[in-house]
Amino acid sequence: MLPDLQLKLRHLDHDEWKVLRDARLNALGESPQSFLAEYDQEEKYGQERWQTEFNRGDWIVGELGDRHVCLTGVTRESGASRDERYLEYVWVAPDFRRRRTALNMLRHIIGELEESGVRTVFLWTLWTRDGNDPAQLLYERLHFITTNQRQRLESDPRGRWWERLRRDLI
Repeated sequence: MLPDLQLKLRHLDHDEWKVLRDARLNALGESPQSFLAEYDQEEKYGQERWQTEFNRGDWIVGELGDRHVCLTGVTRESGASRDERYLEYVWVAPDFRRRRTALNMLRHIIGELEESGVRTVFLWTLWTRDGNDPAQLLYERLHFITTNQRQRLESDPRGRWWERLRRDLI
């Protein structure tokens, strides 16, 4: 395997909604247990739906050649303060996990947000009955703390729930 140093992080341009679609579908297909969304559902989305999703935020992919090996988005909730952002769709390809790929990607993005004046970053993380230790350790290492806001997914037979985490940048 190639070292992460060859991994190129880049923000998607305004006309690259297909790259977001392809990376997202890859993530859903490879790690269905990590997301609420279902591959079969999002695969059916048309161009208009993907462009709407793309326009919600700033999307960052990590590329190795023509392969997308990590993805995340930076979005702003409707009605939220100008200096608050959310991280969404955090995903790393299996052969790049436990190699600091997610840590390095998120540190880079958090640094960019801090430089741009963002004061607070939130994310919702998915937990299961069996835990989600790698994600928990990652977010702790990045100094995210719980907001004590949790949403149980009652209709989910897998017994999962969301927990909202926060990191103050300034």
